[in-house]
Amino acid sequence: MSQKPAELIYGVDDTPPLSALCLLAVQHIFLMSSTLVLPVVLVTELGGNFIQVQSVVALTMVACGIGTILQAVRWRGIGSGFLCPNLCGPNFFASSMSAAWLGGLPLMRGMTIAAGLVEIVFARYFHRLAFLFPTEITGLVVFMVAVSLVPVGVSKFLHVDYTGEPIAVISFLVAAVTFALMAGLNIWGNAKLRLYGVLVGMVAGYALSAACGLLPIARFEQVGQAPWIGLPALDDMFDISFRWSLLPTFMIVSICGALKSFGNLVLCEKVNDDNWQKPDTRRIGSGLMADGICVTISGLIGGVASDTSSSNVSLSGASGATSRVIGFAAGGLFILLGLSPKLSALLSVMPPPVAGAIIVFVVCFMMTSGLQIMLSTKPDSRKTFVLGTALCFGLSLDILPDLYAHVTPWLRPLFESSLTLSTVVAIILYQLLRFGSGSSVRAVDPPLAAPPVAAPPLAALPIVPAAPIPLAPNHPAQAVPAKQGNPAVS
Repeated sequence: MSQKPAELIYGVDDTPPLSALCLLAVQHIFLMSSTLVLPVVLVTELGGNFIQVQSVVALTMVACGIGTILQAVRWRGIGSGFLCPNLCGPNFFASSMSAAWLGGLPLMRGMTIAAGLVEIVFARYFHRLAFLFPTEITGLVVFMVAVSLVPVGVSKFLHVDYTGEPIAVISFLVAAVTFALMAGLNIWGNAKLRLYGVLVGMVAGYALSAACGLLPIARFEQVGQAPWIGLPALDDMFDISFRWSLLPTFMIVSICGALKSFGNLVLCEKVNDDNWQKPDTRRIGSGLMADGICVTISGLIGGVASDTSSSNVSLSGASGATSRVIGFAAGGLFILLGLSPKLSALLSVMPPPVAGAIIVFVVCFMMTSGLQIMLSTKPDSRKTFVLGTALCFGLSLDILPDLYAHVTPWLRPLFESSLTLSTVVAIILYQLLRFGSGSSVRAVDPPLAAPPVAAPPLAALPIVPAAPIPLAPNHPAQAVPAKQGNPAVS
């Protein structure tokens, strides 16, 4: 039975007061907006004007808001019932850009719909794949989700956009002060300060960025010209096309996104339950179903593909507020903001040092949670090789990406993310190393032997004549002890 952790102020089924609910929702909305620059870049690269950029950003926000609400519900087969907001998915960006270059926004929409349908099918049968995700691999996925955020977080923290570019000292100082403020409030602040620590840090970061001239003035001038209320509209808003040649790439990217969402939902379970031991695959499957529906909706209405947000999940644990009611509020407000061109454009403007400080802040919690899950069961030789090998190859992709420059093109999507590569390596190794164990499940290591006890002197022992005791043929003492399986692996 689940047990609410003592450090949570508002648990998953609690309802915060209205004032706290609004502030917590706004805090999540700012974090959900951190990737809205992706549709801006995509449409701009295609030669789109400011109106087209606004429309795609707004439609993406509407889809993300719907996905956040769907994730918070607990319907049969849809929704995990957790606070796990959606944002514009970085996983899909490269593939979406390729599709848009080949066939414009209509082809991007069609392939996004296909990716969403692939995840829906994957989610439908996810509970049958539980044997692929024992506790240690689950922890590996959570840890590697955090690792995947490190490059973008640190580059923004240091305000370095290109290899060889010098660190911007002023940006670094702004990011350091913002991060220190958020961390300090989380460590030494009372319950209310912990709730709004990220929001306080963001306000301070924006103020420091403005004082240091780090805010993009040109973008703010465009924001000032945008109307307050307006429905997003594109000339070819409902045009959809499809190419079979792009389907394998989008299928792999979709499964990779589902693995990332799996890690986020596992973290939701662990944050909300002190007695957590292994993933609830049916509940996670329902969460993946909500995510797949959200991706499909993104394609249908003309937005960029969405994904669950690792940063928001970690933020909820760090602030002590994991109530799914916050998900309803944040999702609803995100949809409304998408219908305001001025506010949606404003949210897409976030100073790099502020974004970097927030990402580094939430990565700290994700890495710790991943390590805790990986080491929650007793290590053995098999687990050591599975996790060690997966981490070696996964991290090598981030450290030395040129090693995999000549990988076969159809396998390229597997090598575009350290999360995907390490997870695939771990799953394959785990299944291979199960063979030869004599059982379909991993054997549990025997308990450590107790230290030897000194024997008493022979003179102190009573002399008892030995007498043979016959045993029946089926006596339990003659049975060979069977290997016991690990209940965490099914």
